[in-house]
Amino acid sequence: MSLKKLAGQTMWYGVSNIAARLLTYLLTPYITYTLTGPVGDVEYGLYTLVYSVFPFLNIVYAYGMETTFFRFSNTEDKQRLYSTQVTSVLITTVIFTGVILMLREPIAGFLELGKHIEYVGWGAAILGMDALSALPYARLRQENRPRKYAFIKVAGIILFVGTIIFLFSAGKNIATNNPEGAFAKFYNEYWGLGFILFANVLQSLFTLVLLSRELLKFQPVINRDVLKRVMKYGLPMLITGLAGTANEQLNRIIFKEIYKADTKETIRQLGYFGATVKLAIMINLAIQAFKLAGEPFFFSISQEKDAKQTYARVMKWFVVVMALMFLNVLLFMDVWQYFIAEQYRVALNLVPVLLLSYIFLGIYYNLNVWFKLTDKTIYGTYITLVGTTITVVFNFALIPVWGYAACAWGMLASFGVMMTLSFFFGQKHYPIPYNLKKIGGYLAVMLLFYAAHWGLSTKAFTDSMFIRLGAGAALFVAYFMYIVRQERDEMKRFPVIGKFLK
Repeated sequence: MSLKKLAGQTMWYGVSNIAARLLTYLLTPYITYTLTGPVGDVEYGLYTLVYSVFPFLNIVYAYGMETTFFRFSNTEDKQRLYSTQVTSVLITTVIFTGVILMLREPIAGFLELGKHIEYVGWGAAILGMDALSALPYARLRQENRPRKYAFIKVAGIILFVGTIIFLFSAGKNIATNNPEGAFAKFYNEYWGLGFILFANVLQSLFTLVLLSRELLKFQPVINRDVLKRVMKYGLPMLITGLAGTANEQLNRIIFKEIYKADTKETIRQLGYFGATVKLAIMINLAIQAFKLAGEPFFFSISQEKDAKQTYARVMKWFVVVMALMFLNVLLFMDVWQYFIAEQYRVALNLVPVLLLSYIFLGIYYNLNVWFKLTDKTIYGTYITLVGTTITVVFNFALIPVWGYAACAWGMLASFGVMMTLSFFFGQKHYPIPYNLKKIGGYLAVMLLFYAAHWGLSTKAFTDSMFIRLGAGAALFVAYFMYIVRQERDEMKRFPVIGKFLK
């Protein structure tokens, strides 16, 4: 029953987040096909660079408050906890935003924004509003109100996507028909990254307004004892979050600093890598959806006698889903490649590396349940700092030699080591009976099927897209049937699928 509950929560949070992120993801073909040419691909590179910095600052603004809210909501007075946390976040948001605004000129210089110093202010507004939205979102999740959560999440993204499409497409006609108007000046001034940031400001404001009812449930007061316990638990999560984000995003920043080319070419190459990462986004979307549903779920069942067995089952099925997504992308790459414009397809050979990296990251997030439940979050900090060290050393050493390929392989090495360390420490402090034989088997067969398709897809063997797609479909079905054969007894109890297996 617990696993069924998680599946239901994941569906709601997953559908909303995947739908929201999928809409953003579907912008990838639109944006890459729009931002073309020697100016457009530089703008896309700037977009990649700027949005690699946002995750770091989002973590600083939130400093682990969401996770601590879930951790203490079952032991503390919820209203006192919520009021203390919201008040704290409100104060720090004002401070952090003020610091960014004071440093906007050097920040704009570092991000290669040229004359557009105002972009830093727009970014600060986005970060501040998103920080204030985090705890109201967490409260909706903790209170099991996924429908409202889903509505707000999707509505905000629809506004974001709609604004971008309007500005790039309809905006061009409006500006052309009235070249002296205010909109034409806006269009010519902010075409490219500016449109995306502007749409993001509108989205963050819209979301905050929709969450205002939950936000205003707090009382502007801080309970020192509660805040002390919250910060003691949350600050290691802040360091862990920063280090974890560094493992995924820091490579873009390092690349900008050490790649041996002029500024525009460096930004352009960074954009090519950023577009390639979008092809691995399916697995990352599923991981994010799982994290949103999994975190409160893991805490809620932690006192049940069969909790560890449930965690093990969750891990097994998580790996199954990840493996199916991995094959879905790679076996049908002839189709997936059209999600980015031809100009950006120069790094498609890195997609398998990126996909496997995200699988390792997802397994790592699953494994992390042990240190969150035992209040040993400092171990998460140690592990992610090891991962960050690998990321930094790998990228500084190999970007000058491999270019952006070093970014992808660095992610694989970092996430792989983190996954391994978390498993071994977890089995020592909070042993969970993971079925390593099955999990390892599913991943091994996944890689074997991919290798077989890759061998078939070489030009020496066949140059026919239809043969590659047909072979991909056959291998995908074969892998699914392999899963059914291994898990038939359990899958008989699944809704929909179970009806066909009885």
